[in-house]
Amino acid sequence: MTVVAGVDAYADRTEADAYFAVRVVTAWSDSTEAARDAALIRATAWLEGRCRWVGRLVDPVQPLAWPRAGVRDAEDRVIDGIPDRVKAACAELALIALSEELAPPVERGGRVLSERVGSVEVSYAADAPAGRAFPAVDALLRGLVRSDGPSVPVRRA
Repeated sequence: MTVVAGVDAYADRTEADAYFAVRVVTAWSDSTEAARDAALIRATAWLEGRCRWVGRLVDPVQPLAWPRAGVRDAEDRVIDGIPDRVKAACAELALIALSEELAPPVERGGRVLSERVGSVEVSYAADAPAGRAFPAVDALLRGLVRSDGPSVPVRRA
């Protein structure tokens, strides 16, 4: 199967290969094409499930949330197609997805009140959000994700 950007994933394998080649990330190129394609699909699914994007769909029947209408960058230029930052975020998450789950099941739910590992002890409260944070992805998506409702944590400057 060949992943098609905009249909199956936000970035295709060729785009992700180029992204990691300039960054000399060999863990990506060392993986099989099938594994890279599957990781891009999983990364896109994670983004689709977690992000509340700015703007609106270009076509109500498009398979993914991008491209979007009514989106401008920080310099007020119209953003057409799938932004490079969304493709980069997809690639970054796909790299993680090659070796681990992006959203593993969480048994504890909420914040752990007490946990000891060796001499280190951590306490959390019951209302802590479960899940993982990906700060590099948050930075890439800044300005493209709505701040209201559930989404990837994005802090506005």
